Amino acid sequence: MSLTPKQFAVIGHPINHSLSPHIHLLFAKQFDLPIIYEREDIDREHLLVRLADFQGKDYLGLNVTLPLKHDAYLLCQKLSEKAQLCESVNTISIKNNKLHGDTTDGIGLIKDLTNKGINLSQASCLLVGAGGAANGVMADLIECLPSKLYLTNRTIEKSMLMESYWKNFAKKHSVLLKVSDIHGADSCHYDVIINATSAGFSSDKSPIEDKMINRETFCYDMTYGRETPFMRQAIKIHAKTFDGLGMLVEQAAESFHIWHNKRPKTNNIRNELQLLGLI
Repeated sequence: MSLTPKQFAVIGHPINHSLSPHIHLLFAKQFDLPIIYEREDIDREHLLVRLADFQGKDYLGLNVTLPLKHDAYLLCQKLSEKAQLCESVNTISIKNNKLHGDTTDGIGLIKDLTNKGINLSQASCLLVGAGGAANGVMADLIECLPSKLYLTNRTIEKSMLMESYWKNFAKKHSVLLKVSDIHGADSCHYDVIINATSAGFSSDKSPIEDKMINRETFCYDMTYGRETPFMRQAIKIHAKTFDGLGMLVEQAAESFHIWHNKRPKTNNIRNELQLLGLI
């Protein structure tokens, strides 16, 4: 007797570029799990109504991407401790007709950094950006205990608000949290720079100055699918450069584990996506 496939979807706007359906189907194949995983283009104005639609159907879970993560946080009936802290939801489980929100972005980032041999413990880090993507990974970044975590953004006031929100959590973990000038006027040597802005999609200019990077810096862009201005800048300086595909895979693996209580192998997913002609 064949099992009825469980239904899932990724929601966001735009959504056609999302690799999440392919990644989750590859995970499910590891366990011979029958699932259906769709893309659903939903904008912020229609999110409440569409979430009610999903609750009324046979969907068991949703992944949430930009620009809906904070809105999803506001609309879920139950939230994990980390989702509450980050005010962000990228994973929704539908149980007993209630929306349970969680965030796996931070652990996805940290696992990918670890896979790449990047140790944040006692490192000097710079996080570029102050929107939902940046706030969604802050708790996990701080829990990795860097010695210093600098925040910067084109609108520096947003970084200041971010510093104010996270300062007690950082102090609790003995992490020095500071705002850094976007032009690098007060920059020091950074071991790791993480770009959490969408500058690669909206601008041809890197969000930071060249002098903030040197050859020993690990430069990580949370976006994937194209070489962003930040990545081109880092490559030109001969810094160690990575895109966010590994983070996408690792956060998906955490979502998969939440839904199925099974932990998929992630080490070969990039190769499998390449064989499918998707990257």
